[in-house]
Amino acid sequence: MIYHLKKEWLIYILCLLITLFYLWGMDLVPFHPDESTQIFMSQDLFDYINDPLSLSYSPENELTPKMTYRAIDMPLTRYLVGFSLFASSTRGLSSDWDWALSWEQNLKAGAIPAPSLLANARLLPTILLPISIYLFYFSIRKILPKIPAYIAVLFLGLNPLVLLHGRRAMSEPALLFGVILFLWSVTRDQIKPFLVGVALAIAFNAKQTGIFLIPVGIIAVCTPPNEDHRLTNKLARGTAVLVIFLILTLLLNPFYWKSPLSALLVNFQGRSQLLDLQLTDHLMGSRPSILNSILSLIANLFIVPPAVSEVGKYLGPMAHEIQVYQDIVPHVWGRSLISGSLQLTIFLSGFYVMYKRFTKQSKSTKRSIFLMLYATIFLIAGILIALPIPWQRYIVPVLPLVAFWFGCGLIPLSEAFQSIFTLKESPTDTAI
Repeated sequence: MIYHLKKEWLIYILCLLITLFYLWGMDLVPFHPDESTQIFMSQDLFDYINDPLSLSYSPENELTPKMTYRAIDMPLTRYLVGFSLFASSTRGLSSDWDWALSWEQNLKAGAIPAPSLLANARLLPTILLPISIYLFYFSIRKILPKIPAYIAVLFLGLNPLVLLHGRRAMSEPALLFGVILFLWSVTRDQIKPFLVGVALAIAFNAKQTGIFLIPVGIIAVCTPPNEDHRLTNKLARGTAVLVIFLILTLLLNPFYWKSPLSALLVNFQGRSQLLDLQLTDHLMGSRPSILNSILSLIANLFIVPPAVSEVGKYLGPMAHEIQVYQDIVPHVWGRSLISGSLQLTIFLSGFYVMYKRFTKQSKSTKRSIFLMLYATIFLIAGILIALPIPWQRYIVPVLPLVAFWFGCGLIPLSEAFQSIFTLKESPTDTAI
């Protein structure tokens, strides 16, 4: 343990500095109306503890606005916000945000949190970020040399999209944590189905996007290095992952306890209606072509400035707040056509670098590279198909994988610099 601390001391210092930066700028992150909804719904944590069946859907009862949220949104973020408010002895909101009202009307209705309430609600989700960065480093360190791994960590940890969307009382911080915990769980030497199932449950119960990683998790536990590859063993390990995932998901969602089939139908109908409404409001009711979706994905990942809001309705009252936030260089750096194109080039070159070096890798490393590739493909394909609205925060779960391939693309450059600046061993330096 002491040897490990000495060997990787820099990542601990780096995580500490990143944590301080995250917390320092947390209050400056512009408010998003969905944070009001998460704070409003955080009461579910206490209702879950006191009377979990009160959160369950029953066809005989009216579908209230709160029940609708439980149907279409995953619960983990509101539990985190509720615990954060409980730990700070802070009361939540009694009113939800109404998108049909103006900023001033929502303010009068008590739907805008006070600065102290918002800060306390953001605290626990924000603390998940440095933990995620720490796990991310050890997820990729097995594959990448030290310097590219550190650059990948900085690329992710100081990414303007992470700094914005990862420090809000919304689903993105917990989703990032779940995705990175999953990557860490499947790149370990000893792959535990229980750990993979837990990671998948965290990612999915933060946001439905996490479901796209399930096939990768099954592949990971069914092809472990140095394990019995008999079919019965593979089936047992894959089943264990699914059972853990389903048990945790059911435990976190009492909405489904009373009438699971009816609740699933309400969930499906609610998600479909929400998607139709979003398409009508933002894309005139039509789904974009796959080419447009891919271009939007690339632009959001590398070029477009951090999107404070998906709609322009409330940007006016937040103009000063947004300007103060954007005046801090790390909050906006690298978001332009030139720098974004450079990042995209390095990211794409990462696939080529790994392809050219693949045969020289150990069996375990090859397997980890394949799993990273599968995770990238399944996440991006799932987002493009299931989430046609090109909103920036929808692509946040892809960022850890983008950072990994970005680090892969820097390997040749890192080796070139090392060969230039590293002095060759002289005869007198040779140990006797």
